[in-house]
This record gives sequence, structure tokens and C-alpha cells, in this order.
Amino acid sequence: MKKFALLSGLIFLSLVSGCTYHSPEPINLDATIQSGIASALEEKDLLDQAKLDQSQQTQNTQIAAEVDQKVSSLATEVYLDMQENVLPEIGGTPTLSVGSGSSSAACTNKFEFLSDVTFPDGTMTLPLTTFTKSWYVQNTGTCEWTKYYSIVYLSGDNVGTAKEFPLFTSDKLLKNGESAIISVMITAPEKQGEYSTYWALKSPDGQIFKGGDSAEGYPLSSKFKVGSQYNFYENLAGAICSDDSGLFFCGSSDRSLGRGVAYYSASPTVESNYAGQPSIIIGPPLKENGKTRVTFGPIRVPRGTWLRAAVSCPPNAPHCDNFVRLFVQAEGNTEQRITETQENNDGYITEWNIQLSDYGYHDQSLTYTFEVQANGGSDTDDLIIIQMPRLTDIAPVQ
Repeated sequence: MKKFALLSGLIFLSLVSGCTYHSPEPINLDATIQSGIASALEEKDLLDQAKLDQSQQTQNTQIAAEVDQKVSSLATEVYLDMQENVLPEIGGTPTLSVGSGSSSAACTNKFEFLSDVTFPDGTMTLPLTTFTKSWYVQNTGTCEWTKYYSIVYLSGDNVGTAKEFPLFTSDKLLKNGESAIISVMITAPEKQGEYSTYWALKSPDGQIFKGGDSAEGYPLSSKFKVGSQYNFYENLAGAICSDDSGLFFCGSSDRSLGRGVAYYSASPTVESNYAGQPSIIIGPPLKENGKTRVTFGPIRVPRGTWLRAAVSCPPNAPHCDNFVRLFVQAEGNTEQRITETQENNDGYITEWNIQLSDYGYHDQSLTYTFEVQANGGSDTDDLIIIQMPRLTDIAPVQ
């Protein structure tokens, strides 16, 4: 039985201020990414989501660290200034041409779309939410891509936070046959409905090229809905996952190394032995008072938004005993704990029905962190099922 008091755990990145914390252990993202990509290429089955999981989720961590809204905006401004003011002075005045295989000097620019990474087509979000749309692509041309390449708005709904974004925010180099995740920032319109936006790549000399080998080519697309609900479980690929040892892959269910886990399940059996609804399952690392955190956002919420979910242990898990917490943070403010429940194998499910306006949160962008901490020593029973975690304007039935 667990009789120990809670200890402070890792608090991840700069989402929290005013608390004592330990920095995550550094990890070699590039090495892990390239290892995952190499394995996928050897399998020659790049569209299989299961085979992409490790490489995609590692790169999602890189996206979360590098392509946050402010950094993306600043990098874009610097890049556009270079295009407008520096290149013309050195004789690099851009010319535009559109195609699927545009040539740049002695090399050819081509790419293949492999899969969506974040915000898959059909995802619903709330009005005026800003989100990162990411694609997994492979460089199939002979040109080497650098940070001087960019992603440019092509057609459809003009919903990007800018019309052009740098391909990379670092000195990354992508050679023929290599793959990478590339991203743009999108703001959902205020009016509810369905939206589609299309993007292409642009070389440093101004050539715009779409995917594939055909003459027409195909653009990168984002098709989404603006409605009354945002489902966290649909956007786990874009979250930031960490435990007491540092970052781990969002989507991982492997506890063989004792790490925390956070993964999606379409219909898990819950503590009452009924089939549950779409869920995020979170487990702490297998250590004393181990803690796992899953952070989403920023996500904008209008007035009258509820955060709703149902929380429980799995069935037949007698040693399940965890503290489950929800934190919310507005930009520039300290993270606030909104609710905390202790979940153990008691046969009950806890309902979370939180009206964010009661805490002063409305008409602003917020980050949301789901935290699970073992109560004392942790074992494999310690898993928490969070059913249908969502932001919605539909109030609970009284």
C-alpha cells in the first residue's frame, strides 16, 4: 500500500514559474529523429502510422520546442526582411515559378508528402484558436534544403498567421532521401464552418514547388472545422509529454524502461468494466511518487467554455493509486492548478466539469497540462484513463 507523502517532481520547460524545479536531462533530438527516419525508410512503408510513431513524436517535441508562436513569428519577420532587403542588394532578386519539380541552379527541388503529423484533416477546433499544422515530407529532389527554404501560402482560405514561414528555424540541412516535419501556424476563423488552406515550398531563389512528380503537383493542405468543441485526444501528437527523466514520445505505451507513458485509446475498458469513450491514457514513471505531464496549447477559449472529461483507473488494477491534476496557464502568468482528484481502484469514475470563466479564463489563449503522479511507489497498475477530454460550449446536464 502507498503511504508516502507527495514529493515535488519535474516541472517541464517554462510553462511553470514560481516553483522549484529540475531541468530535464538533455536529449539528442537530431540523432533520435534520424534513427527513426532511417528505420522507416528501410521498411519502405512510410505511410504506416505505427512505423512513423517514434520519429514523428520525437520531432513533435522538436516542433513544440522550436516552433512556438512567438519564435515562429520572429523568425518569419527576420526571414522576410532578408528576402526583401538583403537578397536584392547581392543580386539575388527572386523570381517566381510554380511546378512540382522546379529547378534551382544545377539541382532540382521535389518532395513527397508522407503523412499529417498534427491536426489531421477533419479536426475540429474552437473559433480563433491558433494551432501548429505539421506535415511529414521527404526531400526527393537533388537540392539540399536549408533554413533559407520556406513554406508559402498558395490558395484556399487565408488563415495562416503569416503567408510565409521558414522551413527550419535552425541550421538544419535536409539532403536527398531524408525526411523532416515542417510546420505553419494557423488561426481558426471566428465563424463556424469548414476551412481548407493550401501551401507549397519555396527555394531561396524564389521558385515555388508542390509535391509529387506530375506536372501539376499537389500542395500541402490543412482541412479543419471550426465548431463548438476542441478534443485533446485528437491532438495528442502535437502535445508535449514529459516525466521525471525528461521528454518522451507522446503516443508511447512502452513501460519496459520504467518511463512515463501517454497514448490514445479509442475505447478502453474503464473501472466500471464498461467500454469507455475515446481517451488519453497517462501513466507515471515506475518510481517513488513518479510524475508524468502532458501539455497542450496554446488554445484560445471564448467565454462560456467548459473543460470536461471523465477520469478513472483501469479495471482490475487493485494497486492503482494516483493524483490527477489539471493546470491552466495564460501567457505571461503563473500556471494555476484548477482541479485535483485522487484516483484508486474504487469502482467509480470522476467527472470533470470545469467552467473556465469561473477562474477568469475566457477570450484568451491558454495552455493545459494533465498531470498524473503516483501516490508513493508506482507499479504497472498506475494508469489513468481520461475519457473524452475536451473544451466545449456544451454545459453538463444538471
